[in-house]
Amino acid sequence: MSLLVVETGPGGASPLADQLIHLGYVPLSASNLKTAVRMCDHAHPELIVCDRLEWSEELAGQYGYIPVALASREWSTEVLSKALRAGLADVWEMPGDSAAFGERIAAVLARSKAVAGQLETRLDQFVRDVQRDQQAGRHVQLGMLPPNPMAIDHYRLHHRIVPSLILSGDFVDYFRISERYFAFYVADVSGHGASSAFVTVLLKNFSRRLRREYRPAMMQNPGLILEWLNQELLDQHMDKHVALLIAVCDLASNSFHFANAGHYPQIACVTGGEARFLDLKGKPIGLFDSVSYEVARLQLAVGDRLVMFTDGVLEVLSGKSLEEKEQMLLRAIRESGSLDGLWRFLELTEGEDAHGPDDITCLMVARES
Repeated sequence: MSLLVVETGPGGASPLADQLIHLGYVPLSASNLKTAVRMCDHAHPELIVCDRLEWSEELAGQYGYIPVALASREWSTEVLSKALRAGLADVWEMPGDSAAFGERIAAVLARSKAVAGQLETRLDQFVRDVQRDQQAGRHVQLGMLPPNPMAIDHYRLHHRIVPSLILSGDFVDYFRISERYFAFYVADVSGHGASSAFVTVLLKNFSRRLRREYRPAMMQNPGLILEWLNQELLDQHMDKHVALLIAVCDLASNSFHFANAGHYPQIACVTGGEARFLDLKGKPIGLFDSVSYEVARLQLAVGDRLVMFTDGVLEVLSGKSLEEKEQMLLRAIRESGSLDGLWRFLELTEGEDAHGPDDITCLMVARES
């Protein structure tokens, strides 16, 4: 075993270390606190024995996973009380019998091993509980997503989400608002894990509210929807912001109105066989009290399509610069008429167990007739 003795014996002698050597141990030795800390950082001893109370307290506080015993020449109930309050594993009275020290060492290590076993069991149970909870959360998230694919009149909507963790901070939704209008959006919540995933629940709830509480002006100006959602998120005080692309389609004219709340990459439009990004500016929602958004309008002909990605896709593309990755993405969108084809073109990971360095979400909207 690895054992560290921190001892300031008279004249540089180390009687405690000598006793432990006679017991068959090969202890590491340190004569001051600085050397002891360096040895703990590099040698990772299983037990520290120190002859000074203040050093023992310091080492116990800094290395709570290593048991520390005090070998004291100043034995008193006060020393014992301070040692116990500091969380020391044991207190030995010096000078003492070598055989007794051997028994004390064995007892300290046995207790430490038992505690470590209990902690490992509790940690394993905690990990299982977290995984179970996250899987349940993932099931809830999947249940919030719209049908995939889904047809709304002569438009076909198809999405895919590849989470970086069990829970995703990306979200996509599309739904009818009335017989004449439908809306769709892609959202990327800041951060990862459960806190970001919880914001997606708020987004789904907002989708439902939008269908009930929309104002007619929002159908021509989805920036008004983003302003509304921005205030809703600020009111929750969740310290989260969301990058979001939203569009509203007028089925009567086959026209789309778009707004962008800090989302990147921009929405890509494939019209007449050519692909381009719409350049729309706007602040993320959930950060600023006062926001306003540009609105763009576009009509789709039969065979045209819209593609929206979250920025996780840029993490896995092979281009050296951001511009190269943009052009690669635009080319893939232009040449791939389906979501499956787009995934193959970009060589993205597929399957339920697929994970990337960041969440990757894509929504494709195509006019079929």
